[in-house]
Amino acid sequence: MSRNSNNHGEPGGPIAYMATNGVAANLLMFGIIAAGLVSLTGLEQEGWPEVPFNQFEISVPFPGATPEEVEEAIVVKIEDEVRGLADVKAVRSIAAPGMASVRVEVNSGTDMGAKKDEIESAIGRIQTFPGGAERPQIREMTNAQSMIRLVVYGDVPERSLKELAYRIEDELAALPSVSQVATSGVRNYEVSIEVPLQRLRALGLTLTDIANTIRGNSLDLSAGSIDTRESQVRVRTLGQSYDQQDFEEIVLLSRDDGTVVRLGDVAEVRDGFQDSDLIVRHQGRPAVFVEVSQAEGERVMSVARAVKEHVANEVVPSLPGGVGVTIWNDDSTAFTERAALLLKNGALGLLLVLIALGLFLEVRLAFWVAVGLGVAGIGALAAMMVFDIPIHAVSLFSFVLAIGIIVDDAIVVAEHVHLERMRGSPGPVAAIRGARRIKVPLIFAVLTTIVAFLPLLFIPAGFGEVWKALPIIVIAMLVISLIESLLVLPNHLSHHLH
Repeated sequence: MSRNSNNHGEPGGPIAYMATNGVAANLLMFGIIAAGLVSLTGLEQEGWPEVPFNQFEISVPFPGATPEEVEEAIVVKIEDEVRGLADVKAVRSIAAPGMASVRVEVNSGTDMGAKKDEIESAIGRIQTFPGGAERPQIREMTNAQSMIRLVVYGDVPERSLKELAYRIEDELAALPSVSQVATSGVRNYEVSIEVPLQRLRALGLTLTDIANTIRGNSLDLSAGSIDTRESQVRVRTLGQSYDQQDFEEIVLLSRDDGTVVRLGDVAEVRDGFQDSDLIVRHQGRPAVFVEVSQAEGERVMSVARAVKEHVANEVVPSLPGGVGVTIWNDDSTAFTERAALLLKNGALGLLLVLIALGLFLEVRLAFWVAVGLGVAGIGALAAMMVFDIPIHAVSLFSFVLAIGIIVDDAIVVAEHVHLERMRGSPGPVAAIRGARRIKVPLIFAVLTTIVAFLPLLFIPAGFGEVWKALPIIVIAMLVISLIESLLVLPNHLSHHLH
């Protein structure tokens, strides 16, 4: 016997050591399982993968302006500022009536948070925007959508329905598990001011004079269009806390005798909504949406559970008569279905493996092969944590795909160990010889499969960020399955082959 041989007469080495050392083999297996289960608690959950486009959109409303005016007064100035920034790959602009939109594409790998701050600083240096332009809005472009959409509906006035939706929005935003809530499907508030022409002539004023006075007393507002045919001035408040009484108190004229003429003295002021073609109905009744989105680091099921409990326990009991609320869209349901599909397919795969191996080999061998599949799947969770891969549709699909690939590793090892046992070798010797006989072709088979999946890691940013889950999970499961098949499985099989 050589100096490196064990007490079974087989040459030493990692396979022989692990096959004859149950403590080391089990420690390795339970270490992999522990790393995976600990990682599971920290993995993010997404209903649908969020695709980063590495783009920012800068939008600047400029009510009443023509596309030519928008381009000259806003678009060109923004382009000049952002083109010189580092990591800017391309700048594309659209000048539409009353709106400027500039899209800034940056290089892959750029820190989007820091770049957004840099773009905001660059836009803030522009001091020559026209007075009628509104404040620029900058947002990162993604495919992120609402995770849960509530529909608030009922035969009540539009203002009451909108205010109720805003109340629900505030309540949901106050929940610890929820951070992004928005109300949609509603019209903006608008104050409509109608002034008869006879009164204007009597006071020596024009519609333009009134519009300028309103703008001067409401610096945060954007003056709307003036329709001379109907003698009407519209001013959009854009969510500011200005109401009908505030506008009625605006002073138009101050006489020498101390008397003043206020807007409410000469005009009819109505606090309503902006004219638009927006119509939202649910079950034939007026409706608005309250949309809950998932922020980075939040878990789908935690957000969904918090929203559903609050709606059932707090919102529904407090609704006024004639008003209802229902969940119209819930991504957590799709997430649960995909997770259930993974577990179902995994269980079915393990069952088929057990049946096939039980028929042609031994039931005990089949059991340890199935255990190896489970260890590989759980261990891949640790790789997801290391590479910051959330649990979403692509990652769950990757697990289903990998199950059919990695099952071969444990099967071929178990088959060769069984063959050595049939030749008369004792259990430990059969385990060592069987694993050694197949180790070289098995290692190269795993390596060739890994090489086939490696190109998927180099898909360009955007969709590449989402699809990187597929090669990482498959490769991780292949590597763990190979380790488990050569270093853990032989020890387990050796105990059942005496």
